[in-house]
Amino acid sequence: MPVKPSDSEEEYFARQEAERRGKLAKEQQAKLALEERERARTLHFMKCPKCGMQLEEITFGDVHIDKCFHCGGIWLDEGELEVIRQKESGFVGRLFSVFRR
Repeated sequence: MPVKPSDSEEEYFARQEAERRGKLAKEQQAKLALEERERARTLHFMKCPKCGMQLEEITFGDVHIDKCFHCGGIWLDEGELEVIRQKESGFVGRLFSVFRR
């Protein structure tokens, strides 16, 4: 005759199974989030946030500026405004002080 597991054993194994499934669900969610971020990056990389057209990179001194020749927008990556401010302290310095963290 088979031995019936006690309630505490059943509870233990049920808890273990729930934890395993929860961990698996979190791993799958993280994988999907990573895939979604990569898909979004691929769709939007070097696209103008204003009009959606292709951005072109132009070099201005030590800074690579992303320019949209469709709507005329100019976009800077993180740290590029600081580089410009260090070289040109007048108006750009005052402008930078508005956006400083």
